[in-house]
Amino acid sequence: MQVLTTFFENNLTLIYFFYGLAFFSMGLLVWVESRQASTFRLAQAMGPLAGFGLLHGLHEWFEMFQRLGAAGAANIPAWLLLDEVRVAHLALSFSLLIVFGIRLIYLSRGEQAQSEKLHAFLIAGTLLGIWLISLLLTYWVYQPPPEEFIAAVDTLTRYILGIPGAALAAWAIVLEQRTFQRLDMPGTGRDLLRAALALFIYGVFGQIFPRASFLYPANIVNATLFAQLFGIPIQLFRAIMASLIAIYFVRALRAFEIERQRNLARANEAKLAAQEEALFIQAQSRRETESLNRELQTAVHDLSLLFDLSRSLSATLDRDELLNQAVQQICDSLPYVETSLVVLRTHPEQPLRCLTYAGYERQPQRGTPSCNEGHVLTTYVLNNGQPAFFHEGVVESLPRAVANPEGEDRSLPIGDCLLGFPLGDVTSVSGGLVLGLSPEVSQLSRRDLELLATIASQLTIAIENATRYGESQARETLRGELLHQVVSAQERERQRIARELHDGTGQTLTALGLGFAAASENVTHNPALASSQLAELKVMSTQALQELRDLIRDLRPSLLDDLGLVPALQSQVQSFAERTGVQAEFVLNGRRQRVQPEIETIVFRIAQEALTNVAKHAQAKQVTVAVSFIDNSLCLEVRDDGRGFVPYLAFESVGDGQQAWGLLGMQERVALVGGSCVVHSEPGQGTAVKVSIPITAT
Repeated sequence: MQVLTTFFENNLTLIYFFYGLAFFSMGLLVWVESRQASTFRLAQAMGPLAGFGLLHGLHEWFEMFQRLGAAGAANIPAWLLLDEVRVAHLALSFSLLIVFGIRLIYLSRGEQAQSEKLHAFLIAGTLLGIWLISLLLTYWVYQPPPEEFIAAVDTLTRYILGIPGAALAAWAIVLEQRTFQRLDMPGTGRDLLRAALALFIYGVFGQIFPRASFLYPANIVNATLFAQLFGIPIQLFRAIMASLIAIYFVRALRAFEIERQRNLARANEAKLAAQEEALFIQAQSRRETESLNRELQTAVHDLSLLFDLSRSLSATLDRDELLNQAVQQICDSLPYVETSLVVLRTHPEQPLRCLTYAGYERQPQRGTPSCNEGHVLTTYVLNNGQPAFFHEGVVESLPRAVANPEGEDRSLPIGDCLLGFPLGDVTSVSGGLVLGLSPEVSQLSRRDLELLATIASQLTIAIENATRYGESQARETLRGELLHQVVSAQERERQRIARELHDGTGQTLTALGLGFAAASENVTHNPALASSQLAELKVMSTQALQELRDLIRDLRPSLLDDLGLVPALQSQVQSFAERTGVQAEFVLNGRRQRVQPEIETIVFRIAQEALTNVAKHAQAKQVTVAVSFIDNSLCLEVRDDGRGFVPYLAFESVGDGQQAWGLLGMQERVALVGGSCVVHSEPGQGTAVKVSIPITAT
């Protein structure tokens, strides 16, 4: 063994050469592969590993050149072979090994690239900081000579950076080899496991025997002890492990070539698939072009129909004329539609009515439609908001009957049935378009159903426009009638005031004038009679003054100007209860405040009109007047428990001898100040007049 030991020590320079060559070659090959595009996580972390191999190989060649320089066999500048430069290479190479291990561990856990880089440099920087602090403490405590300090630095580098770096890198490689097992690359996985084992042995057992130093345990467990125990220098053991690491890592790099071959194979397969798909698309394109031509012809026909219908619908704003033209045109233009019927209501509270129809004259059994089926179908489509069909007494929605998850254009077996489409919604002018399909037509396509739905949509818009126009015209007529009623009411009020002044206050003032004349004649010769006459005249003047005050109060209560709306309404409610015997209550919600005079006047007049209606028509036992100041709004509600009525019928009957001018006047007054007035009532359920007006406190 002594002979063998002597042989290796004599050839230690050659061992350093192969030792450095193994790491340098590995680092060079790893660096070349790391420049290639790859999806492996290992490729993302191989940069630091390549740096470790190159720098660690240079470190071993430093040892070789130092020995050659000492023997005079190398002409290298002395500063380049300083121990400080060699140790710096050793520390930097182990730091890169730490960075490689940490990055690969975090990549194996699925961390983001920025996260794993940050953690890798933080941990490596921490270990470097510990290493530097250890160097400073060693130098400060022991004050060793330069040669011994270099040996101590070498020892601390291997303990603090080398052993942890090799352990972390080996653990990371073990974790990463599972990826290659999952990718059906068991050979690469085994090579990585072997490389990890060789790296662990090299890093732990190879670095735990540093050169002899005064530091514990390097003063005992060192390269000399290794040579005594195993008969070979520690450099040979490290060189063998370095060779195994390089061999297994280089073998594992074949995975990148396999990946490239697989990518190439997939690319070729994708190319062939793309060619086949191109041929398929070309054939499909021809079929689709033919289909599109057919669809285009159908679309042109449908658009022509829609255009003609739209032109007819826009030609008039008279709803009845519009509907008559539309249903007739639908029957004439669509061969599969035999009859058409419009079931409509102009108010949410109105019942549905059959307004117009077409095509029934062609049927020998019926010249006019039976509206029962149309009512049932229209009620269903309005409640569900979807088209439906009626067949043999059963109503079913069209989407469930025709649509399917695959989106195929299935047809609807129709036979002799009715199709219903909604017109409007339940909150406005609403109804349904009911189409009777011809028995000769066996099925209806989705395109046909979409065309019918579009026709129904156009008809809905036309009905809404015509209805709004009719309402606008009716509103203007009512506004004119209302103005006439207001002027007439003003004239009647003036006549009443004139009559009351003439019959009441005027007669009293005439009597006062005659009485004062008689009293003035009796003052001198009959003072007692004059005194009696003056007393009677005083009573008469007091009555005249009270009558005048009552007249002024009826015209406009002074409380409204002096104290505001709330006291005026309280007085009005109290006066109403005393005058009619109806139990009346006034309620105030919110903090009382003064608002614009015109708004106070409007609210007071509306309350006055509502109470007048209660007294005249409601036959109520109780009435409540509530005023609320909420969120910059003034709200008035007058609610009674009287006999009630149907509001829309009352408004529609204005001008037909009915007395709804007061309600219309309330709405007009409120509209002038940007508010709203709503009347809620049902027969036998009482009436509530609700007013809301935006206000600005004064």
